[in-house]
Amino acid sequence: MKKTVQGALANLFGPSRNEQYAALLKRLADIAAECAAHLRKTNGQDAEGIIAFEHQADKIVADVHELLDNSFIMRFDIPDAMRLTDVLDDVIDGMRKVALHIEAYKQYLSQLRPEAHELMTLVADMLVHIDKLVMMLAEPRLSLSRVREEADIIDELEGKADRLVSGYERNLVDEFGGPGKDVLGFIAWHQLFHLLEQITDDGNQFARQILSLARKEA
Repeated sequence: MKKTVQGALANLFGPSRNEQYAALLKRLADIAAECAAHLRKTNGQDAEGIIAFEHQADKIVADVHELLDNSFIMRFDIPDAMRLTDVLDDVIDGMRKVALHIEAYKQYLSQLRPEAHELMTLVADMLVHIDKLVMMLAEPRLSLSRVREEADIIDELEGKADRLVSGYERNLVDEFGGPGKDVLGFIAWHQLFHLLEQITDDGNQFARQILSLARKEA
């Protein structure tokens, strides 16, 4: 019934802009993947480069909001589409926060520990599966089973990040605990690990939202 009504309205007001929305979100996902690759390649030492990626993303987000603000008919509810875009943008914002944190604590973070690289790799792996979800948005209908498969993988990666950071924290307490230890060194590494883990939280939220959309279409 809903699609029949949408079809009738489309005849009156013109076609929906679903394809444009899907293409813009794919561009945003591509920027997220490129940003994550640059973060790893530079060991987080190029804040200016990461900010440049964020500015590209901000322009796309603005285009998405303009598209949705001027759209009458959309495949998904407009608030859902906006929320999905903003959460993916949060992933890129998270990488900017990581780069700025590394720059601020460069005295301690000029050489990243293997733990940081492990978390960055998890972020990059997660973005591969996020990209698969984004590409599904261009299909006529979301496949609930396929979306759930990718969302479950992303959820597992987010859970792994949580467990890793929990273990890293215990190690940091052992290393920096006690009198005369470097408090700023503890803060530098502790916050870095949590900023990287937050990116995986945002990625998981993105996957959960697409899963919710797939359930609505099922």
